Amino acid sequence: MNFKVPVWVKIFMPIGISIALFLYIVFGIHLPDVETRLLEQKKSQIYDLTQTAVDVIEHNYKMFKSGKMTEKEAQALSVSIISSMKFGPEGKDYYWITNFQPKMIMHPYRTDLDGKMLDKFADPSGNQLFNEMVKVVRKSGEGYVNYMWQWKDDPNNIVQKISYVKAFPEWQWIVGTGIYIDDIKKEASSQVQKLMFFTLMVFFFILILSGYTIISGVETNKELMRRESELEQLNRELEDRVETRTKDLKNSLENLKRTQNQLIEAEKMASLGNLVAGVAHEINTPVGIGVTTATFLEDKLKTITAAYQSGQMKKSDLDKFFEIADQSLKGITSNLMRAGTLVRSFKQVAVDQSSEHPRVFNVKNYFEDILQSLGPRFKNTGHKVYLNIPDDVVIESFPGAFMQIYTNLIMNSLIHGFDEIENGVIEISLEKGDGEISIIYSDNGVGMDEDQQSRIFEPFYTTKRNAGGSGLGMNIVYNLVSRQLNGTIKTYSKPGQGTTFTITMPVKGV
Repeated sequence: MNFKVPVWVKIFMPIGISIALFLYIVFGIHLPDVETRLLEQKKSQIYDLTQTAVDVIEHNYKMFKSGKMTEKEAQALSVSIISSMKFGPEGKDYYWITNFQPKMIMHPYRTDLDGKMLDKFADPSGNQLFNEMVKVVRKSGEGYVNYMWQWKDDPNNIVQKISYVKAFPEWQWIVGTGIYIDDIKKEASSQVQKLMFFTLMVFFFILILSGYTIISGVETNKELMRRESELEQLNRELEDRVETRTKDLKNSLENLKRTQNQLIEAEKMASLGNLVAGVAHEINTPVGIGVTTATFLEDKLKTITAAYQSGQMKKSDLDKFFEIADQSLKGITSNLMRAGTLVRSFKQVAVDQSSEHPRVFNVKNYFEDILQSLGPRFKNTGHKVYLNIPDDVVIESFPGAFMQIYTNLIMNSLIHGFDEIENGVIEISLEKGDGEISIIYSDNGVGMDEDQQSRIFEPFYTTKRNAGGSGLGMNIVYNLVSRQLNGTIKTYSKPGQGTTFTITMPVKGV
């Protein structure tokens, strides 16, 4: 007996299976993976943020040791700066400071705890979190701690939290900041919801198309019933039409699955941070080489161990292993030292961006740090940057302003100046004067006409409005030069002849 499968079953069964598979991928695989990646990313962020806060304390400690302020002044300034350092989407994420007793030095939202002993303090689950923080820093100097705490400035909302704490032994201080697990789950759910919305819209379109197919089939069947003399022929035509539609539907489902995989990969790539992305780009090579070399050395160790245990090891095998181990360890050490140098460089740039205080720095070295942080922007392009700055120029100024000014100028060249230019060249040179320096920035881009030059520093003026330009970059450059650096900026440009910016500023230490 031949059982004829209804047309609607042929059409909706692949759709139902695809929906079930999609839901399994989203909730069974993608959502947990997104939460795990977001947690690791956030833990890395609070690690970097805590390092930044400790750098602030270390800077003020050095000011005290150099005699520029008393120890109490240095401690009070550190507390004041760190208590005002808020971050996060709502500007409510914060730092706190305790000591090894433990006693609360500063908490921006729980001021009732300031100056109080916390050795008996426990969260709702009974975890004595401040004692746990002291144990962590006494053992390792820094680390992660899990506990229950109020959500930011809301004392009535107690949620799970992970914090990173780091000791400053000179003052017996512990500095920390944290993340909320609920925030990670909400962010992961938001990403999944966006993916589901887009995919379900595609499914909805397919359902409408399938519904149309069903209606057409029903009408065709009615017509077949009215025309019995043509029943056999019309049945064949109907089967042909259904088969064709089914093939089209299967092709659509295959395209949908490919699109779904691309969306999952896009979500993974989109979860990388901004400054973190720059750091990861630069240190990936030395760390990757170190890991590969360590894995290779581990394999060789297993081989020589097996030979030793079996009694088949020869002296030549051992000598060869020693030679491989020596070369491998040298390679691992060299690459890890390179990675450490890169991290310290990026960390100093990050501290300068958040600091409003001048410091002494080498101009050429700092420009090299800026260019290193912008490395991903030049990847896969033919653009080059040349520094013509003497090695010995050391000044006292605001490196954070330098970072923002020349980052904006370089991005302006990449986005506007090198539009439709494959091999752009940027040159940065320095001229010393009497108590001042002039930094000449030039590119060989498309240049500007007189009208564009007259309006380039106006707020919200941009020639790339449709491409997402805000028109504030060059206005920020002008204000930083004129107000924070007390300098001047001059522009020279002609269409097709590139653009030159000359920034002159008074400095100490030239």
